[in-house]
Amino acid sequence: MFKKNIFLFLSLSTLSLLANEPYRGVQFGFFPGYLIAHREYMANMAAHSYGFEAVYTSNHTGWNNVDNEYKYLKWGTGISFFNLGNKELNGNTYAWHIFVEANLKKREKFQSVLRFGSGVGYFNKPFDFQSNKKNKAIGSGFNGNMQVMYNAYFDISKKQQLVLGFGVTHYSNGNFKRPNLGINMAHFNFGLLQKLNSKKEFKRKDLPVLFPKNGIEIALGFANKQIAVADTRRFNIYSGSLVYYKTYQKNRIWRLGSDIFIDKTYPYELFRPETLNNLKLSQITEIAFKAGHEFTFGRISIVTDLGTYIYRPSQFKKQTYFKIGFNYFFNKGISAQTRLKSHMAVADYFHWGAAYRFNPFKTNNETN
Repeated sequence: MFKKNIFLFLSLSTLSLLANEPYRGVQFGFFPGYLIAHREYMANMAAHSYGFEAVYTSNHTGWNNVDNEYKYLKWGTGISFFNLGNKELNGNTYAWHIFVEANLKKREKFQSVLRFGSGVGYFNKPFDFQSNKKNKAIGSGFNGNMQVMYNAYFDISKKQQLVLGFGVTHYSNGNFKRPNLGINMAHFNFGLLQKLNSKKEFKRKDLPVLFPKNGIEIALGFANKQIAVADTRRFNIYSGSLVYYKTYQKNRIWRLGSDIFIDKTYPYELFRPETLNNLKLSQITEIAFKAGHEFTFGRISIVTDLGTYIYRPSQFKKQTYFKIGFNYFFNKGISAQTRLKSHMAVADYFHWGAAYRFNPFKTNNETN
């Protein structure tokens, strides 16, 4: 009996190890769903939709630090296509995206995950005064996309997994060009994961220290937006940020700081460019306090900030705003950033920027 128990234990352990082996593969998904009319005046765009994706995916990154700390992390990148349900009005969209899937539950032949993804897409039927003025949601061909999905993976064999899930895919251009109500599609996911290779050990290397564990972040940002469909004047928005950040777990960081924005859309009156002459700084400056969270994996992090204005020229915008986006870290504390800033469900703009992190409080005994 004892020998049988030992044999059973070793067998289950071996199966468990095989199930957790690092792999690289391809994943295909079919997304039947519905384009939601989240504004009353885009009700004509509501329609049944469907999409497809083809992605390269893996359950390891090649960095020792990341793979040891996130044992069941999945990530991938690839292309997708959506038919938006009305060929003449909504058209189709083609996109590239990258995603990370955080583990929710892991069993021997089953895993459930939560996917967060982002990328860029192209719409072939955006708003146009002459040819498509009934499209009230999308004003430009190129748009950013964001995706949140729940996926469940079921082992079919050692090399294949059935994928079932549901989620939401969102497209908007962050007011780069009006109209910009955005597109939201709720959909299911029916997919298949094919592992191309699977090994107990892939070659890995150590990720260098990218920035101090705790410290100060100084960031500068830039955005460009349009505020009306008829008035095509474009506005540059400049921003600066000062943040104190503190790591409270290996890959989780609290953020506390302030934002300043230079935004000329406050005093501007439609079709009157003279309202931009001789402006005072107080007419175009926003100052805000913010707090947020950062989730890091390798050189990439997801950042969410909630801010409230200490000063703004008028109440044209709501008191609080939300920013979500990504950081990509180079060495020595330098990062590239992208953010979507919104007031409740109303997008303000996308902005891009660069930041530098350092620790002015560092003592001689600290190594990072």
